[in-house]
Amino acid sequence: MQTAEEAFPRGAEFRASFDFSQVQSPKAQVKSELDALVDDSGLHLAKIVADPEDFFNARSLYVFGKHAPGRAQKLEWFKPGMHGELRSAHELGTANLNGAYVYSGPASAKTQLTQWLETHGVKSTVSAKSNVEVLGHALFTTGAWLTFLTCLVLLIALVISWYVLRARARSLKLLCGATTGNVVGEDLLSLVRAVALPAIGGLLVALVVVAAQGKASYLPLFALTSASFLASALGVMLLCALIASAMTWPSVSGIASRQPPEKHFQWISEVLKGATLVLVTVTLPIVGASIAEATNLSNKNAQWEVLKNNVSVRISTGSETEFERRLAEMRDLAVAASRAGKLTFSYSFKPANIISLNEGASTDLGGYDGTVLVNPSYLRAISTLIDSTPSAGNPLGTRAERISPVQLPAALKDHLEGQYPLWTRVGTLDRFADTFKTYRYTGQKDFPGLPPKLGEMAHFQNPLIVLVDDPAETFDDDTIGSFLTSGNLTFSDARWVRDYLAGHPLGNVVLSVDRISDAGLYNSQLQNQSAGMKTLSFTLVLLALTMSTAVSALVYTVAKGRRHFVQRTAGWPWAKSLARRLAWEGTLAVVVAIAMFLALGAGSGGDAWWALAAVPLYALISGLLHITSANVVFAQLLARRA
Repeated sequence: MQTAEEAFPRGAEFRASFDFSQVQSPKAQVKSELDALVDDSGLHLAKIVADPEDFFNARSLYVFGKHAPGRAQKLEWFKPGMHGELRSAHELGTANLNGAYVYSGPASAKTQLTQWLETHGVKSTVSAKSNVEVLGHALFTTGAWLTFLTCLVLLIALVISWYVLRARARSLKLLCGATTGNVVGEDLLSLVRAVALPAIGGLLVALVVVAAQGKASYLPLFALTSASFLASALGVMLLCALIASAMTWPSVSGIASRQPPEKHFQWISEVLKGATLVLVTVTLPIVGASIAEATNLSNKNAQWEVLKNNVSVRISTGSETEFERRLAEMRDLAVAASRAGKLTFSYSFKPANIISLNEGASTDLGGYDGTVLVNPSYLRAISTLIDSTPSAGNPLGTRAERISPVQLPAALKDHLEGQYPLWTRVGTLDRFADTFKTYRYTGQKDFPGLPPKLGEMAHFQNPLIVLVDDPAETFDDDTIGSFLTSGNLTFSDARWVRDYLAGHPLGNVVLSVDRISDAGLYNSQLQNQSAGMKTLSFTLVLLALTMSTAVSALVYTVAKGRRHFVQRTAGWPWAKSLARRLAWEGTLAVVVAIAMFLALGAGSGGDAWWALAAVPLYALISGLLHITSANVVFAQLLARRA
């Protein structure tokens, strides 16, 4: 339900990603044309936007056309903690038109939308809603496949546990002449009775929780979906019960020889435990790496929060001549913003690109993995990300050390000096050291920089920081124009930009004023949710391993109960009584872990090493459960209850 709503909210039939970067029409005109298209065709179209003020937990829909609400309406999401609003697309403000959309409507309306997108040069990626699409996304994209598989293991472990507890009673019934059908029927009925009450109780509690969260409108669908899954689980459980019953049916010779009835479950419990151990060793590297990657991506995209108020201007570039004619006006905008303290500048590139572009140039990069040109405003904005305390005389605080141009590695020095006359108004190198102040970054956290592609952020561990005190006065008109259109020169106050453009000729060719953080913050929200689901999945895998090992330990200690009782009364410690068993457990864990390690590339990728972590983890769980089971069985024998 949550996946369907996230991907296709409010019953949408299609989810799409639109890129309006090449559209040469003002933002207001684009919205008006979409409004008209929606009204004429009967299409329902909305844009999904993550709220910059609470991007982990807020998601709103901006609706086009006459169906848009006159005022903001509270939007209810099924996901706990998620909130948002339903608004008109005319309230998008500085939100970027690029991004995720959902729509639905008659076939003719979809055709009209497709034609409009193609006519205006909008790049689009569209996914149609289907049960297979939603189920596949719910299972594999979120990591819930692991939860699903784990629940199946837990279900099998539950069935085996139940039959282990009833093994003696079943043998006695057969010994007393009960028919096979009666024994099987009573076993299944008792299992259903034992499971049904907690299942119904759990469903009722879940319904109360959903209602208490203010999501009463979801109760019918939630109840139907949950009941369907419970019914499916019951069917699988009964099938597993029949198979387990047939495979562990007590034999006449076993009953006659007074063997413990639980002994029939030894091999099946070992198979279940081994399968779960394989599952853990496989998922430790895969899910561990997946959780780490999702968390890392979420954290990196969350860094856009420090620039959540920054906007870029999208300028019409109908022709090269028109663009060059407007360069002086772009410079005026940058100068005015700089004087008002509203201009933010960051331009980053990887030094390795210098070598690939300049054959025969020096390859000495001095260990730098990036070069970032910034102004003081940008350093103040990201200070919390790098734990710096900027001041007027020390813009990077203690996170960098000043170096002179002569200390730069040859490749970087040659590149910067070569670009200096092309970028700056000065043109000559005699003022290079005054204009470009160079620093070696010494902070522990990655330094974020903006590459020449709008909406992207690069991260460097050991970058060269080039401080440009006033980009508007330093760079020439061509460079300022390039930085404005690539999103490297941005503005920290959207209202100031709109007010400036309202009384300036440049406003006639500015198509939109957009936030630069929207895509990053929305991706951070999605990755954060993915990491949470995968963490839950892995927790359930450990639970499945614990339960299957507990079943195996219980079966073993019951089967060996009399021997352990004699050994224990003779003064043997559990470590001695269980030594051979624990040695087998350790051997099994080592063999499976090494096999998975080799299958995953034997350490060629760092993730494979996680498979070996299953050995100490399993040894700890197995040891504790075997000792606990042995103590329980010993106490039962001592009290003559076994």
